[in-house]
Amino acid sequence: MRPIKYFGIILVLGSLAYSCVPLNQFRELEESNQQLTDKVEGLSSDKELLEGRTEELKELADRLKSQVAELTADTLQKGREVRACRDDLEKLRNEYDDLLSQLRSQTGTADSEELLAYLQKLQEDLQAREDALIAAERDLTSRKAELQNAMSELNAAQAQLEAQNRRLMELEQALARKDSASNALRQAIADALTGFDQSQLKVHIKNGKVYVSMEEKLLFGSGSYQVSAEGASAIRQVANVLGEKKDINIMIEGHTDPVPYRSGVLLDNWDLSVKRATSVTRILLENSEVDPSRVIAAGRGPHVPLVTNETAEGKRKNRRTEIILTPRLDQILDILETN
Repeated sequence: MRPIKYFGIILVLGSLAYSCVPLNQFRELEESNQQLTDKVEGLSSDKELLEGRTEELKELADRLKSQVAELTADTLQKGREVRACRDDLEKLRNEYDDLLSQLRSQTGTADSEELLAYLQKLQEDLQAREDALIAAERDLTSRKAELQNAMSELNAAQAQLEAQNRRLMELEQALARKDSASNALRQAIADALTGFDQSQLKVHIKNGKVYVSMEEKLLFGSGSYQVSAEGASAIRQVANVLGEKKDINIMIEGHTDPVPYRSGVLLDNWDLSVKRATSVTRILLENSEVDPSRVIAAGRGPHVPLVTNETAEGKRKNRRTEIILTPRLDQILDILETN
């Protein structure tokens, strides 16, 4: 009896070895796929932050433009004041020179004393005007420096705003192309499956991925992992579409209900879900243009139900195989890395 027992154990291990991808490879692929998915899902919040930053930059640019306009007007006014001050100073100097000449020609008279007093006052006024001119010129230089700084800040803000707008536009275009590709893929697969019972399959988009969910009844008999003729036909229709889409990553997930299962070499529901996933994978790859390196086969057992398992209807919906299609995100990631 022992040789038979050992033979059964070897058969179980052999079946498990050939029914799923190596664990390390699966984990690496799943982790890589999740990282890409997380990055894309983060684009929405990144886009919102960019839009908020863009609005802030617009407000800053508007404030700087207003400040530049005020400084420009103030600088022009200061310039006019300096020119007027120079004109007044020139007139005072001319008047001072004239009076000084008169004083030199009149000596020892009362008029000369009065003229001397006036000349003294005029000289003090002239000095005050010179001081005012120096202060005005210093103020004008300061205003010009402030204006230059404000212009530099405005130019920097406008350049940053333009860069933000370009990045935001690139992200929006990349996301739009991704959404368009996902919608086109969903429609192409839905069209390919129109000849099958629509109550047993569903093609929809969730989190940017296209899900082809097929119930157990369409693909397998109860407790079996042998694909039915109708199920194989449906899978081949999907394969025909995916063969033309070279930029799609594919994951096939098997799901079961929680009712305990054990039969032959299969240990439990999880084992059954893995075998069903690999059975679908083999049909998807046979005679098709689908690159096997883009495909992951995985079993989820009863652990990711769609609905409650409290009813027979719920269990039926949870017994399913899903083909999950993820468009490659290289273009979007390139935009993120270069910005």
